[in-house]
Amino acid sequence: MRYCVIRKLTGNFTTTGIGSLPLTDPERAARFVLETGPDVPFWPQLPRRAAAEGMLPQYAANMPCVKWDEAEKDVIMDDSNKYSELETFYDKYLSDDRSHFALAKDRAAGFFAFRDALEANAPPPVLKGQITGPLTFTTGISDSRDRTLYSDPELRDAAVKFLGRNAAWQVQNLKRLGASDIIIFADEPVLAAYGSSAYVGISEEAVLAMLSEIFSAVSDAGAIPGMHVCGNSDWAMAMRSGVEVLNFDAYQYGTTLGLYSDSLQEFIDRDGLIAWGIVPTTAAIEDETAGSLMGRINSLLEALGEKGFERSTIVQHSMLTPSCGAGSLDERQTGKVFSLLKELQSALLDAQ
Repeated sequence: MRYCVIRKLTGNFTTTGIGSLPLTDPERAARFVLETGPDVPFWPQLPRRAAAEGMLPQYAANMPCVKWDEAEKDVIMDDSNKYSELETFYDKYLSDDRSHFALAKDRAAGFFAFRDALEANAPPPVLKGQITGPLTFTTGISDSRDRTLYSDPELRDAAVKFLGRNAAWQVQNLKRLGASDIIIFADEPVLAAYGSSAYVGISEEAVLAMLSEIFSAVSDAGAIPGMHVCGNSDWAMAMRSGVEVLNFDAYQYGTTLGLYSDSLQEFIDRDGLIAWGIVPTTAAIEDETAGSLMGRINSLLEALGEKGFERSTIVQHSMLTPSCGAGSLDERQTGKVFSLLKELQSALLDAQ
């Protein structure tokens, strides 16, 4: 496995967000991100604005054998012209036609509003983008017979390459704003269910091959590869994928990381970062305070201390995020998520 740490991004409880917001106005969403003040601003995904901004359709424009179903308001697999579409795809891929892999304005309005907002101001040193992870993308798009992109090796390969080029396109566009570093998260909710009966035919080797190709594409574009999993997973496998920033729902599953202490030590030794998703993006946000969340993350750090990890070392390799995207919350709750994220960071840094 190739590992390539190229970043200036540091831990020490640096904050960022996951992606989705409950807003529908792109310009307002971009302002929200910049005004709530995460250290690493992210372009906002707006699934309530349009069905086409869902995590599968948002990245499917120009993907071969994937069509928009107007009746279902979703994307479906249609391989009736498979080889002609693949031929067009690989022509674009091999000629490095970046525009073919771009986000579409009608499916990612938040990206373009975010870019426009930053063009009018000096950008922060690090910015964040995101793609749907290859396992989630290929298992989530199917045809009328429930065949998925994943089940077709040729379309699976094309999908991984397609997502990698989209990530590279994001890096290219965000770097033009003057940021010194870009981080790209692959959002992989399916990894939380990996190993269950629903995904019994998917091998670890196949998962690692897809993820490592994506992360290599991000690194080759000059950016930092990250991954978000909104649940529990096989963290040893995840840390072997070549990812540099591992983000997970630490609010509910924080104790699971310590079960993989050997893999975690190797991850830290190669300067990997743990992005603790410690601020809940569920109804639990109503009952939390900065103090209660500080107690929760301190208990997680203490548990790692019992495994032999120095607190200072973990802090140096720690970021803070919400537990998942905030698209399912209302605007007031979302404001509280990012307010608590900032308050928690300040309290933790003051306590050092």
